[in-house]
Amino acid sequence: MPKGVYDSSVMTEELMKIYLTPWSNEQGKAALFNNMRRLNKEYTEAITGDLKNLSHETLIIWGEEDKFQKPKYAPMLEQAIPNSSLIWIDKAAHWVIDEYPDKVSELIGEYINDKTF
Repeated sequence: MPKGVYDSSVMTEELMKIYLTPWSNEQGKAALFNNMRRLNKEYTEAITGDLKNLSHETLIIWGEEDKFQKPKYAPMLEQAIPNSSLIWIDKAAHWVIDEYPDKVSELIGEYINDKTF
């Protein structure tokens, strides 16, 4: 988990506990392993054709230093989803919301406020 952040001090013991506690019992472990198997890119590639059918506007927030979901995937995702907007977060990795919670909240709020529903 520390490799999922740009600044390793963000991934405190307390934060790791928050993430790991749901996976700590037998049911959670089974769910974790099912989830890990689905991280295979073949699962993502299998649904990419369906992304073009998303009818709502979509905000994509991506850490420039993400080592789990490589930055090269972000523009591909933006191209695959109609009406999407990509915002890069500098000096952030996979756990962008933990590294920059205020910034992420601000971006989401601005995005929602700019849209008419």
